[in-house]
Amino acid sequence: MASESALLQSEWRQGVVLPHELVSEGALPKSATTDSKLVVISHDCDLVNPSFEIEPYFEVFVARPKTNKERDSRLFNGKSPRKLQFFAQEGAARQLYEIDVNEKYRLDRKILQSGTRDTTISIRREDVLILAKWAMRRYHRPSLPSALQDRLSPAAKGIRKKMEKDGEDVKVVYIGLNTPKELAPEEPYSIVLRLVVAPDVCEDDDKEKRVIGVVSEIRKLLSQCSGISVEDADLVSEAELTVYEVNHLVRWDFDYLSPGEENSEA
Repeated sequence: MASESALLQSEWRQGVVLPHELVSEGALPKSATTDSKLVVISHDCDLVNPSFEIEPYFEVFVARPKTNKERDSRLFNGKSPRKLQFFAQEGAARQLYEIDVNEKYRLDRKILQSGTRDTTISIRREDVLILAKWAMRRYHRPSLPSALQDRLSPAAKGIRKKMEKDGEDVKVVYIGLNTPKELAPEEPYSIVLRLVVAPDVCEDDDKEKRVIGVVSEIRKLLSQCSGISVEDADLVSEAELTVYEVNHLVRWDFDYLSPGEENSEA
């Protein structure tokens, strides 16, 4: 019971980093190199549950360090369903990390009794929440009609470049359609776009101007696609996003713009 009590009083929480030395040899693949970080993704309550029968395991993501040249605005704030970038604080410095959704591993929860979190690194609470929601969307996210994806493809490269350059502050892109059905080529899709940012972005003239440029560029590119009619496109603060918009618009994750599929267009 003493060890269980110690676990309850420990600092094991979602978003902390697990030291490599707590993991037995062979529990993680060799690809999880020593410079990578093991970010705990399991919920706080599951991590400190007193019963190892009820909660025998916990999960971690492998976060790999990246250089500033590898910084990709499309991968911030959970916009891509497959990769996520964020900054962690290491002493006085900020280090860029990237997580691949396929590099999630399950470990024996009892190892948490044998040590403590890595105190040399911390991840902001808001980024931990983004990470948790991003991981959940792997299994629950809407899909768009294939016919629509095909029509949007001519704009893919331009959107990708604009988002990579100026889209870091965009938290969510919502898209509304006149129909979720697969339409014949002669039938147009009517689109409404909402690019959502944090309220402080709208209070910063430079940031707001940059994101307005993203909205304008995406609207222009989509308007050039055959069979696409952009009825409305706008920048909106999270504080102004309506319940109606959340319930009736679809989150656009840019699946067809995923980084792993871009080499042929570089």
